[in-house]
Amino acid sequence: MLIGCGEVLSAPPAHVFPGGYERLSETGLYADIAAETIAPELVPFTPTWRLWTDGAVKRRWVSLPAGAIIDTSDPDRWVFPVGTRFFKEFAAPDGTLLETRLVERIAATGDPERDYWMGAFAWREDDGDADFVPDGVPDTRSTAHDIPSADRCHTCHNGETGRILGFSEVQLTGEGEGLRLADLAAANRLSDPPAGWSPGPDDPVRDAGLGYMHANCGHCHNPQGSARPDSDLDLRWRATDRDVTEAGAYRTGVGHPLFRFTSDTVADRVVPGDPDRSGLVYRMSRREPRVSMPPIGSEVVDPEGVARVRAWIASLAP
Repeated sequence: MLIGCGEVLSAPPAHVFPGGYERLSETGLYADIAAETIAPELVPFTPTWRLWTDGAVKRRWVSLPAGAIIDTSDPDRWVFPVGTRFFKEFAAPDGTLLETRLVERIAATGDPERDYWMGAFAWREDDGDADFVPDGVPDTRSTAHDIPSADRCHTCHNGETGRILGFSEVQLTGEGEGLRLADLAAANRLSDPPAGWSPGPDDPVRDAGLGYMHANCGHCHNPQGSARPDSDLDLRWRATDRDVTEAGAYRTGVGHPLFRFTSDTVADRVVPGDPDRSGLVYRMSRREPRVSMPPIGSEVVDPEGVARVRAWIASLAP
């Protein structure tokens, strides 16, 4: 068992079967779904940098099999043991429950399509349960929030070896509520406990900009991501990066010309000191076909996220 943040991280109840769920109440997330009581083996966590989903409010939980070890031999590509479950709940700003997603490691065949179960559950109007929706739901519960199809889930998650986003050495090192890297290390749940990640001298502007891109762009824009065939842009922040010049956004962004995209007002992907002429800012600031970044999962520009990336680019010496 893992004792961390006042919760127990252990195996799921015996009645829970992997995959094939029709209702959220079957997954083991809740001890009592009617009372909204989370099962005691689910531990909450919050990534240091969070994914923007048009202002949706999120909660996240993880459950590891009792005694199991996370393979952290690659500090940037964690692989989770069979039986690991990750849940993420989405709610509207007014508290209306929209959907809850599950990613579960169900096998170890070496075939990602067979080894992981991914799905989203749409909450019913009475909040009594949520139903698996393999084809997704547009504008769920009369909001602008679109629940993705199961295929869309793989589009974002296939850029990560362990298929889990937001739970890594980088994402659990800094500030965040719930389970942290130190808790996992203290409980001997990491195959290769890290010495401690540090991105270099304290720089809040750098951290805010690179961290935002890592969380919002890096799952597709990396050497294994869905965007790789269209671009060599790498926006992940690696646990082995010790200087800004080693970060993917710097190595593949600064001074690099645009690829499969042009604009009269943009010069390169990142123009040091000039966010207005930087392709990253241009595309993040728009929601229109073939221009918008991200191309899925968001219909509203994140002004705070754009401001963070602008500030980082503005801080770079021309």
